[in-house]
Amino acid sequence: MSSLREENLAVLRGYFDAMRAGGPPAAMPFYAGDVVLEVPGAHPASGTYRGHAGVGEFGATMARLTGGTFRLTPDELLAGDDHVVTVATASANGVSWRRLILATVRDGQLATLRFFEGDQDLVDTVLTP
Repeated sequence: MSSLREENLAVLRGYFDAMRAGGPPAAMPFYAGDVVLEVPGAHPASGTYRGHAGVGEFGATMARLTGGTFRLTPDELLAGDDHVVTVATASANGVSWRRLILATVRDGQLATLRFFEGDQDLVDTVLTP
């Protein structure tokens, strides 16, 4: 594994360690200031979020839609020279599904994140009031 891959994997591990230790506020420094988060679907949290404010908006929307029950458990972390991939189990409101997150790393921070849901129709149903 190249040094850059190891550094990118360390960013991803650090992000999830921060989330476990202190939740979203502790993980915010792992996002680039101009981060772009792309969330697919036809539910109220879908869309494109920009910057730290956008990440905060997404988190608040998810908390509201799930009554605070949303959890993301990383099952596998993979890294390349400019991308990192999280294979995860997501859950909310007593339902779980698979989620893949493809992210780019720039200067040691997550710059773009794109979600791919294992069952988009299920996610849309779970996240639509």
